[in-house]
Amino acid sequence: MKRKTLFIILAALVLSLTSCAMSTDEIATYLTSIDSSYQNGAYEQAQTEIEKLNKSTKNMTEEQKSKYEELQPLIEYAVQKSGEINNALNDAQGLCDQKMYYEASQALDKISTDYKLPPTEQKKFDEEKTTAENGIKSVKITDALKNVETIYNGGDYDKATEELSKIDTSNLTDAQSQKYQSLQTNIANAKAAAEKAAAEKAAAEKAAAEAKAKQGISQSQAENLVLNTFDRSDGVELKCSVYDQSSSCYYVRVFWHNDYTDRYNLVGDYIVDRFTGAVTKN
Repeated sequence: MKRKTLFIILAALVLSLTSCAMSTDEIATYLTSIDSSYQNGAYEQAQTEIEKLNKSTKNMTEEQKSKYEELQPLIEYAVQKSGEINNALNDAQGLCDQKMYYEASQALDKISTDYKLPPTEQKKFDEEKTTAENGIKSVKITDALKNVETIYNGGDYDKATEELSKIDTSNLTDAQSQKYQSLQTNIANAKAAAEKAAAEKAAAEKAAAEAKAKQGISQSQAENLVLNTFDRSDGVELKCSVYDQSSSCYYVRVFWHNDYTDRYNLVGDYIVDRFTGAVTKN
């Protein structure tokens, strides 16, 4: 009688345990629901749901068991850490709101190092990271535009053009776009004006040189050329002067100083070509 009673109790217990376990199909539905809750940030709900599968592990297929074992630690970590992670993400967002993009990027890098981000937090992280990176790019573009303007104001238009061409124009703000176009126009105009002025200066210098060439050397230059043909090492004082000239040459007369008589004596007459500077004795 006692054995029969014990058998009935054990049978009832086994039946009770079996009735609590889910079927394979039910497990599949539950796992889908749990995964959805986890992906959508309902971590506590996912934890409550996955605990209900604890009594059904023996009824799971290998694939279901693998999914169950994958989700269990992820959900537990999300429940424990999501609050901390969101606080850190909110701080990083605050830095972005203050346009402190470099600091925000550093804060986000620390978050990615310190935590394994659950899905919802990963999405938020990615959005903030994009905001920080775009902000940094915008700051760099603003700095680059200021640099170009400084170079432009310094008058180095070729360098300004080169630096302006390096700026990525794909994501300019309206203000940056206006500044870029203004610099582009101003640099082009200034460069054209400088080139025109340089061309005019070169033309004027060429004309002056041609005019000078047509005039030939000056009278004093002709006199110096004649004196330079003499060896002056003996210390004798020489002087010369142009006594006549034509359209092609100067006629120069040279004298030497006689220290005993204190008079200048004639050395000779020389001809100096106005255009070549050649000196010949007349």
